[in-house]
Amino acid sequence: MKKYKWYLTLLILSLVVLIGPAAGCITITAPEGPAPPLPSTEAAQPVINSFTASSETISSGQSVSLSWDVSNAATITIQPAIGSVSPSGAEQVLPTRSTTYTLTATNEGGSATSAVTVTVTPAVTGKPDLVITDVWLATTTFYYKIKNQGDADAKASRSYLYINGLEVANNYVESLAAGQERTQSFSNYNYTPAKLSTITTETEIRADIAKVCADADNAVGESNEGNNCRSKTWGATFTYDFVNKAHLASWRSGAGELKWPTPADSKKGAAFIRTNTLYTYPEQVSQGWIQGRFADFYTDEFYHPCSRPIEIPPDAKFTARVGFKDGATATDGVRVALGYVDEVGSVVLFSKMDVYYDGELHPYEVDLSSLAGKKTEFILRVEARESWEQDWLMWVEPKIVQE
Repeated sequence: MKKYKWYLTLLILSLVVLIGPAAGCITITAPEGPAPPLPSTEAAQPVINSFTASSETISSGQSVSLSWDVSNAATITIQPAIGSVSPSGAEQVLPTRSTTYTLTATNEGGSATSAVTVTVTPAVTGKPDLVITDVWLATTTFYYKIKNQGDADAKASRSYLYINGLEVANNYVESLAAGQERTQSFSNYNYTPAKLSTITTETEIRADIAKVCADADNAVGESNEGNNCRSKTWGATFTYDFVNKAHLASWRSGAGELKWPTPADSKKGAAFIRTNTLYTYPEQVSQGWIQGRFADFYTDEFYHPCSRPIEIPPDAKFTARVGFKDGATATDGVRVALGYVDEVGSVVLFSKMDVYYDGELHPYEVDLSSLAGKKTEFILRVEARESWEQDWLMWVEPKIVQE
């Protein structure tokens, strides 16, 4: 019996020796292929789709339009001079020397920049420059003064007379020495003032518009080919009153479309009329903004409200007085701008004006001669700075008038 137990003990020890090493050699093999990527926590950076100048080389005294389109940006600035801008748009600048404009777009993921350089060359000299300095009507005959304001003699040319856009007469102009001015008339055409014509809106009335253009055949090589014409209006002139049209305009801010009138305490921005004054408050966020889009509003034969672009007459300008409501001492100021909608639907802003609270109303004027004869819609825009508190901006008598 003792011998049997000894053999049993020996068998158990042998099994332990054999099984132990085998158990220690168990290997776990990982599946083949790369490990799955960890989810990214980085925000996508802003993208500058385009940033261009209408011309990269101009002569001194000429303006240029900057256009841009940016995606996925929290803030967008253009330097120098312009400052904060919307994700897409255009703005005219008048550089006095060669200037590099830099667009910077930022968000939580980082920033992106793009630059465009506008080279300014000296104005062309040594050429004639014909201009019309005055136009007047004596009885039924038009007279005008033509001057060569260039620094070289101008050879003979022809001047043309247009009434309401139609050519009605022309005459011969002898050569003009540099600096010489001469009075001439259109003797082959007598003007009979026509009746004023209403242009289907309630308040705007057009009068007869006479335009005289020097060197209409482009026979003279001039230093400036864009200043040959001068217009004058007889009768009632064109007027567009933004206060009277404000309830028909479409209003929006960074928060989206706004209903008219928007309560003064709305965090989305506000627009309303009080005592014949237009009040516009930007959205209550840093760099907030608000803008109204104005058109030629009318009703059709079925009394349905309609709108169409406004036709801009010659010698038109925008004029207004802007300032803050009394008590707005906490504001750090705003920027105001008039803009228009171009042929492709983009908003083009004229030069912006900074407004601060000082208890005064300040004039804001824009020359619209570059839009004469065109049809467009207009934008009234107000932009806040870092803070929006008490940005209670007033527009007093904002109008387009024909001088």
